[in-house]
This record gives sequence, structure tokens and C-alpha cells, in this order.
Amino acid sequence: MDRKFIIATMFLLVIALTSFGQYFSDNNPKLTEQESQWLNEHLKTENFDFKNKYIGFVELLSGGFYGIGKFTLPLQKKKLTQLELNNLQHKLIILDTAQKAMTRGFDALLVFVLKKNNGKLTRLNIEKLISVSKNRYPQIPPNAGLDTSSTLNEANAIFLNELYKADLYPKTDFNFKGKKVAILNTHCQYDKGEIVNIADYLKRVISQLDLYGFSMTDFTYYLDAEQKTQSGGYDVIIQYQCKKDLPVLDLIKLLKKNGT
Repeated sequence: MDRKFIIATMFLLVIALTSFGQYFSDNNPKLTEQESQWLNEHLKTENFDFKNKYIGFVELLSGGFYGIGKFTLPLQKKKLTQLELNNLQHKLIILDTAQKAMTRGFDALLVFVLKKNNGKLTRLNIEKLISVSKNRYPQIPPNAGLDTSSTLNEANAIFLNELYKADLYPKTDFNFKGKKVAILNTHCQYDKGEIVNIADYLKRVISQLDLYGFSMTDFTYYLDAEQKTQSGGYDVIIQYQCKKDLPVLDLIKLLKKNGT
């Protein structure tokens, strides 16, 4: 057998055994069956099964001058593919019911640190880590965005409810079910603006989730009865983030200008 082929095969085998391979392709904290199986096999833990769990991934780093101190950063799940297990130590923090609610649904936090900094795991402030860890990934229905009507169908309403629930500072007492929603890209100008359909808005959110692991909600106006009448029956106006939000009356004028 060709020697180069043998060396290449062994190299690929080492990569498969020591890294996360291509199992983690997105940032959704809800593990797939394949991801759960891989973690169960490679990060063996007592009394915990990764199957169907929501996991917050965390990177423990050195911080401060001359490496003094430590801090943690959220670790995007898809970036696990860039890590190699043989260089890392990990700590699994299993959350109780109250802690799960505090983190907005995480079942556990999985903390990684370079082996050379292993001692930092023993000094990790777990309570503080739990307090700052938040699940900000909306679970978007697979059929969301197919219907582009401004009056939301069930899937699109669930999508927006999930998006606002996952943001850090949402209006939590509003339900998008059955609501009529206008989405506007004003390009940060008073006299310009275009209506964005929900399919394109969904692509915007998914792009942010893929890039950052979370998606911040845009400027959102919940219209009162008079504003709803003026706007042509809309319950909500969502304006793309700009340097500043525009007055709601100007947004209503944009809707009228566009003939909605």
C-alpha cells in the first residue's frame, strides 16, 4: 500500500479522534441526535445524557495583566469544529430547575479551557457564570417564512414570539398570534423606506444566528387603537435597527406611501 496514503489516512483518523469534526454545523443550543451521541461518546459524564438537551457552550480564558485573573465568553457551537479535544479540559455544569429558568432554558453549561490553564476550572465562579449565561437562540419553526402575508399565520407568529422571547430586553407580554405586522427598512432616512416581507426578515435573523449565535430584535412599535386605524390595520411595526428610531407617525406615513 502506498506510504503517502497510509500517512494521510492516519492523519485524518487523528483529526477525527481529537477534534469535534463536522458534527456541529450551527449555533442552536438544542442538540441534534448526532451531536448528542457524539458528546455522550467523547465527553463521558456520570448521570447526564446529552440527548435532546439545550447546552450553553463556554470558553474560559486568561485575563488581566500578565495572565492574572480569568473570564468566560460564550462559545458559538459551530466553532467547536475549530477545537481539538486533546488540547482541552472541560467541565460540565448541570443546572437545576431554578438555574435552568435563570438561563432561559439551558440544561447544562459546558466549559472548555486549555489544559495549560486547567487550574482555572477549579477557581471558576459557577454562580456568576450561571447568572450571565442566557439562551438567546429562538427555535424557529421549519415552515416559518413560507407565507409572506403581513397577517401572521401560526408558524410566523411562533417565529416572532420565539425571537422576542430570546432577546434580552423584549416586551414579554405580547403575543404575535393573528397580528398584522409591518416590517420596514428605512435606511435611516425619514423620506425613504421599503417594506420587507417576513421571508426576507427571517433570512436576516437566520444570518445573524449563524454569525453571532443570537439575533437582537429591531425597533418595535406596538400600535394603539388610533395608530392601528391610521396605519391600515397594523398591530405592530418593526423597523430595522438604525442610529436612531424614527417617530411612529413617520413610519405610518411610509406605510401609506407604499399603499398598504
